[in-house]
Amino acid sequence: MILGLTAIDLVLLTAFVWQERRATEPVIPLTLFRSRVFNVSSAMGFTIGMAMFGAIVFIPLYLQLVYGASPTSSGLRMLPLMAGLLVAAVFSGRLISRIGRYKLFPIVGTAVLVVGMFLLSQLGVGTAPWLASVYMAIVGVGIGLVMQVLVLVVQNDAKPREIGVATATATFFRSVGGSFGVALFGAIFASRLTGALEKLPPESLKYLSGGVHLSPEQAKQLPPEVHAEFLDAFSHSLHGVFLFGVMLAIIPFGLSWLLQEVPLRTTLHSADEAAAEAVV
Repeated sequence: MILGLTAIDLVLLTAFVWQERRATEPVIPLTLFRSRVFNVSSAMGFTIGMAMFGAIVFIPLYLQLVYGASPTSSGLRMLPLMAGLLVAAVFSGRLISRIGRYKLFPIVGTAVLVVGMFLLSQLGVGTAPWLASVYMAIVGVGIGLVMQVLVLVVQNDAKPREIGVATATATFFRSVGGSFGVALFGAIFASRLTGALEKLPPESLKYLSGGVHLSPEQAKQLPPEVHAEFLDAFSHSLHGVFLFGVMLAIIPFGLSWLLQEVPLRTTLHSADEAAAEAVV
């Protein structure tokens, strides 16, 4: 089924490109891909989306299983990540407006994201809640320093009449990357957890019939010894997920050095367009 769906995807992608080349008003103008800035920014957004959405989706699960937090509480405990993202995004935006340069921020942001993902890979059963919050805040800072800057980069490089579609396309690549990341990270986690559970004693396995589908509520009902073994297996499996996130985050870090520094425009109109309007 997977191979068949992949073949269908390739056929549909080919048909889409063919249609876009001949359309009068294409959904995604292929001329956008002539820009090195757009290509690098889209590739960075795709890989960051994979790392961010693919790894972060497991944090609430960790909070519920290890700390016994409710779904609502686990969402609230992710506020440090969102706070770091918000503060870094506002800070970088204001600083870019002041200095007129942006290339440094994606480089620093992706580097911080790599460090944050590595720190998340150190989360374990005995990790203090405040330390987990610090790790999440670091990841948020890394994301905040790069995500909104990539949107600015694309908008600054695109032609004035293509700013809207360029912004939407860059965001689309990030969302698609997130979809790939969730699926890929989920497969890695399920494979590692299945292997870890198979190594448990037979007397413990009879309580773990749900395997990787065991919910936090079901995990709480396990006998204390079995519950401890399950948490160890879960924590070990989660390490691999976040370490894979580290490797993915290294890709946009390398791409950020290829990002071309284009002077920030001060108007939506180019010089030629402004002259034409003045004549009219």
